[in-house]
Amino acid sequence: MRKYAKHWRDSASLIVAARNEGNARDTDGFNYKVLVFKRTERTSYLPNHIVFPGGAFDPQDDSPRWLSLLAQQHVPEAAVRSVTTVSGCRPYILQTTSDDTLDRNISVRLCALRECFEELGVLLVANKIEEASATGSGFSRAREGFDVVSWQKDVHDGRKTFLELYSELGETPDLWGLYEWSTWITPTYFPKKRFETAFFLAALDKIPSVFPEKFEVEEYMWASPRTLLEAHTEGNLWLAPPQAYELERLSYVHDIDALVQFASKRKFHGTTPFCPVMYNTSDGSVGTLPGDDMYPKEFDFLTDNADVNKYVHLSMQEFADLVQNLHRVEHRGINSQTYLHNGPPVDGHLHVCGKNTGLSKL
Repeated sequence: MRKYAKHWRDSASLIVAARNEGNARDTDGFNYKVLVFKRTERTSYLPNHIVFPGGAFDPQDDSPRWLSLLAQQHVPEAAVRSVTTVSGCRPYILQTTSDDTLDRNISVRLCALRECFEELGVLLVANKIEEASATGSGFSRAREGFDVVSWQKDVHDGRKTFLELYSELGETPDLWGLYEWSTWITPTYFPKKRFETAFFLAALDKIPSVFPEKFEVEEYMWASPRTLLEAHTEGNLWLAPPQAYELERLSYVHDIDALVQFASKRKFHGTTPFCPVMYNTSDGSVGTLPGDDMYPKEFDFLTDNADVNKYVHLSMQEFADLVQNLHRVEHRGINSQTYLHNGPPVDGHLHVCGKNTGLSKL
């Protein structure tokens, strides 16, 4: 059994960005939109929240038959190894152990691909030329032109496996077009329903058709990061905290080609897991993140914060004034967040306050 199996479930989420028709810029300057959906009230986790497609890891994601499929499709071993070659900090969800059949950099990507298809009917496949070299344009491709609804229902309900779909279509799952993006762990104050979720990013050259699964999906939408954030602030929708943070740092990148260029290079920096450690103040609550002076130095992701109410006599501003290094989210309500980060971005990532360097065509 994996180390944290009794404390949380593993899951994967996929940030799908797609180029606007004709590469047109919207009023905020974005030439792409992001795919999100609203969970129904019937879902057990985050009902009514706006989220990226994603869900829990399933045994079929770790099946050795995936390697057989790749071999049958003549995918070079070097291309497969390129998915597993990552440096920098590794979150536990992406660490391969003796309990795993596949390298976790492969199986967790398969989980993200499967959930995206089960929930929204978007099937991402590798571009044939790019799968051999693991290079190229950096964009993924959404496969259309088959009975999406029937396959979606069969895979979702367990009558057929996700692998059977790729095999039937003669397509390769796009492991290379899913860029490692971030990892979030549910805070300790939600002990009964915790997840470690690996987020990946995929980019498409055009917006594909979407087929929402009725039990889990209330509605879906394509919108720019800034449009979604503004709707959240205005109270018209409710973004889950990780989604809000990721959209906030995406909101500073207006060009999808610059985004792909950045994402393809960032994988070599690794990923530090984000598990917010909360503090209550007189005017709200604060979630601290790695790099903040109030974030525990040796946090085990399991121990509750004994100082959660130590600063309730202070305002958020007074609490911030106690330290030098800030990386936190100030919550004044479910639709009101302020992001503070005065240090360098973690793992060479996009800065949540937009202090990015070295990016072209922002």
